[in-house]
Amino acid sequence: MLHTKGQTVPYLRYSLSFRDAAIEPLVRERVIVRVGVVADCEYELVQHKAEALRTGTSQQVLAKLLDPRNQSFDDPALTALVKYVDSLVDNIGATQDSLDDLRKHYPDNEVAEITLLAGTYVLCAAFLKSLQVPLDDGPVDWTTTDHNVHGGQL
Repeated sequence: MLHTKGQTVPYLRYSLSFRDAAIEPLVRERVIVRVGVVADCEYELVQHKAEALRTGTSQQVLAKLLDPRNQSFDDPALTALVKYVDSLVDNIGATQDSLDDLRKHYPDNEVAEITLLAGTYVLCAAFLKSLQVPLDDGPVDWTTTDHNVHGGQL
């Protein structure tokens, strides 16, 4: 992305803005991990599996999120979220049924944020996979990123 003229910093600011969204960090990271799974983007998974755990997803739930065939969870809100994200990624636009189910668990502003977040990470996956961006040695230290975002450094 550094090869682009002027897009890197605005894209990073936009992407990092989800760290201040109305959706909980737990939901944010589950969306990102699921997009990574459905889009088969290992880079996103390397960067966000640990953050999903840090923000409250259990090892057991993470293992189920990482299985693209699994769409059923003990938590109906998580089941609706996964089905919505899967539909959005698979169809480049979620089905009405998955949207209706998601709206039973999240208010409209959060549905909008979930949709933007999932779409952003579909774009990210397309970029990373198309340009064959190599994996990092490990995940970003998101606590430092949070400090920089909230401290106004990005």
